[in-house]
Amino acid sequence: MRKLRKSIATMFAALAIMTLFTVNALAATDLMKDGKILSGGFVNAGEEVDGTIQGPGNWTQLNLGDYEVNAKYLHIVMKATGDTAAAQIVVSDAATFHLKDLGIMLTEEYQDVVLPVDENGVAVISWVNFTGLDGGSSVYSIKDMFLSDDQASSLGTPAVEETSVATDATTSTATEDVPKTGENRMPVIVLLGIVTIAGVVFVVTKKRERAHGLI
Repeated sequence: MRKLRKSIATMFAALAIMTLFTVNALAATDLMKDGKILSGGFVNAGEEVDGTIQGPGNWTQLNLGDYEVNAKYLHIVMKATGDTAAAQIVVSDAATFHLKDLGIMLTEEYQDVVLPVDENGVAVISWVNFTGLDGGSSVYSIKDMFLSDDQASSLGTPAVEETSVATDATTSTATEDVPKTGENRMPVIVLLGIVTIAGVVFVVTKKRERAHGLI
């Protein structure tokens, strides 16, 4: 019985470590948050204004410090003014994304632009250029940038309001609020389940040993 308890404890420890590695692997990697570059880079063309990087539509350029691509998608929380039909994002001079081809039309409201960098052969995130628009009438605003294996938008789906007052409040909140880069919590739930099961098995085994006078 003692060997059985040791085996259970060893298995539990191994599963816990594997689960923690999984949590780290699935968590989003922030490259930029609230207009602050976290990956060791700098703003080459544009300026920080009210928690975002703002720059002209013809050329706004960020250096992200040659960050290694460790996920399938690059999420960019951004917006733009003016005629945005020709908006382009060039990543590391390795891939040019025409947002219209991705079914994305930038507006003056923040949205999560999701770029499939992995399948387009982007190995590192270095220079990210926002271009294609008129430099005199269009302005890019880039707030957050992160890598993730999750393609789903970090903004979620806005709730439908029934009254005009509630609608106005929702519009104001959507304009001011910043989306949070979520993490996949499923591995944590799995870990808690493992802890519970292992604890129950351990207690039952110990009670049986006591009942048979082995302890």
